[in-house]
Amino acid sequence: MNEKEILIVEDETDLAEMIEKYLEKEGYAVTTIGNGRMAQDYLKEHLPSMLILDLMLPEVDGLEILSQLRRVSTIPVIIISAKESEFDRVLGLKLGADDYITKPFSLKELVVRVETLFRRIQYETEIKEKKPRIIGSLSLNPLSREIRRNGLNIELTAKEFDLFLFFMEHPKQVFSKDHLYEQVWGFDQYGDTNTVAVHVQKLREKLGDDSHITTVRGVGYRFDGEIR
Repeated sequence: MNEKEILIVEDETDLAEMIEKYLEKEGYAVTTIGNGRMAQDYLKEHLPSMLILDLMLPEVDGLEILSQLRRVSTIPVIIISAKESEFDRVLGLKLGADDYITKPFSLKELVVRVETLFRRIQYETEIKEKKPRIIGSLSLNPLSREIRRNGLNIELTAKEFDLFLFFMEHPKQVFSKDHLYEQVWGFDQYGDTNTVAVHVQKLREKLGDDSHITTVRGVGYRFDGEIR
């Protein structure tokens, strides 16, 4: 079952209902709106995982909705339209649509495009999350599991690396030793949480001031570095 929510803005009731049923059958949560002004109001209060948008709508056209949406959000948008000209397609894509389908179209094709777009976004998100983190003279690469200072490799054990990566992914947050032990060593591991203190000490020795790990007395640790 998908947890992704799709908003369909389409004034052709029969078509909107067919798309809704087809997407729901694939496990998506679907909301359908047939009026441009109502869609604008809805988007002010709710941000779906994806928008399927017709261009010719009552009161407010789809291009205006898209233009306003792109000022505040990068959610994926698929335009469905009877407008077939190259000008309309280019304009829609320039305004920020991720895909453009001309009517009539196959519902199966639409679902494939929806799934493909979600996969692409997931992939781009994962790649972005795995880009090297830069902090001062340090560069940490999650993919190669390397950490370098001014280009020179610093040898860390597997858990030292995991612990420092966790700190970098959660800056300015205070974590207890228990929480760090659970997150880095896992719930199925058993041992003295003093292990965390030992690893923090090792990180401070190896990274020096670049570790940016602050002891919060009586609570735990906080990472205070500025990540680029």
